[in-house]
Amino acid sequence: MFRSDRDALADKLGDVQAENERLRQQNEAMRHALLAQRIGGRSAASNVYRGGVVGLGTGERVALARHRLEAFPVWATALLHVVTFGIVSFVRFNSMHAQLPQAERDDPSVGKAVGFHFIPYYNYYWIFWNGLRLCDRVNLQCRLRGMPDGVPRGLVIAACVASIIPYIQVLAGPIAWLFVAIAMQRTVNRIVELDARTTSERVDRVRVDAGVFGARIPAPQALPLPDDIAAQAEAEAEAAAAVAEQRQRR
Repeated sequence: MFRSDRDALADKLGDVQAENERLRQQNEAMRHALLAQRIGGRSAASNVYRGGVVGLGTGERVALARHRLEAFPVWATALLHVVTFGIVSFVRFNSMHAQLPQAERDDPSVGKAVGFHFIPYYNYYWIFWNGLRLCDRVNLQCRLRGMPDGVPRGLVIAACVASIIPYIQVLAGPIAWLFVAIAMQRTVNRIVELDARTTSERVDRVRVDAGVFGARIPAPQALPLPDDIAAQAEAEAEAAAAVAEQRQRR
């Protein structure tokens, strides 16, 4: 009997997980549709990076706040930057374009962000535009969470200038971008940490407040298994029988 109950609970859990996956896919589809509609329906003057997040609707805020950024030690970021003379940072941070939601139609892909740096003469313009756009995309995630901008635009501009000055760019460029890499990774870590903390608090609140018709029930993880219930019932029955036997002897 208890084995069948456990199998029924397992089947129910499988159905719930399948339903959650279906809802997740629907949410992702709606998020992409909302972003596509937003990008296609807004003018260049309403650029979210320049205008801020005040005018965004609730759905736009939720869609734009989704990202795939990952935390990484700041000290390791600085070490890899110094050891590889900035090459690792160049690849890693340009790859972040694929981990962030597309808020504007001219947000570059990873291939475009990296490849345009190798176009003669045009790369002098691109290093500024791409560096500032990545800075804006990361700072947008901060603003959507009520945080101040974590990557100073002035620091990025200084690094770009140091990268195009003849002769001194070989040494000054990597040093300047080291400070940008540290600020960028520190900001990403704060965003990921804040999201993880918010998710944990939401799960804990659901576990406490979950119930039917306002009645609170314990979290599923706290419910004993049917076999444990049976063992406990048998132990209680044996204890009651022992007490009754002792009373009869008296």
